[in-house]
Amino acid sequence: MIGRLRGKVFQKRVDSVLVDVGGVGYDVQISLTTYNDLPEEGKEATLHIHSHIREDQFSLMGFSTTEEREIFRLLLLVSGIGPRMALNILSGIAPTELVDALKRGLHVRLTAIPGVGKKKAERMVVDLRDKVIDLDLGWSSAEANQADKIKEITEDLKSALLNMGYKAAQVEQISGLLRPEIEDGVSLGELVRVALQKLTRA
Repeated sequence: MIGRLRGKVFQKRVDSVLVDVGGVGYDVQISLTTYNDLPEEGKEATLHIHSHIREDQFSLMGFSTTEEREIFRLLLLVSGIGPRMALNILSGIAPTELVDALKRGLHVRLTAIPGVGKKKAERMVVDLRDKVIDLDLGWSSAEANQADKIKEITEDLKSALLNMGYKAAQVEQISGLLRPEIEDGVSLGELVRVALQKLTRA
């Protein structure tokens, strides 16, 4: 079983990355969160790996943090959620925000994730709420405060774009792509401007 990969980012895509490890290329499926954390092509990166093995398939899922991998594995415990669906969920919501939504039973927030309907959100809360209540993912208070700030500005950005008439799926994707700018403290006005540029070119 492969638990970690460290190598050069050979090719970086929104949903996968090809990592060159000693001349061997590993095709790794990733979430949008991990995509945003990856360096540019040609730079070295470390990915924490979950190996998914079936009779006819061997797939690698990579995560920039062990915390995101832990949450991914928890999602797999939910009936009806497979690896691809779990990655889609983590592409639509930050790990800290997902844990918070599960702890508080925020069904509305969960249904805002593309592909998650009311029944799926309810099942996620029922199956995972107790498992995440005492989950220690190693986030410090400072990191938690930073996560709250990121969550607030992200929600403000989403609200602004939704009010402009853009679809929820578009808004979720653009918000994820702009996560580096959000984390860098770029103002809401500038974020909206950049988002509109990207949406216009899409």
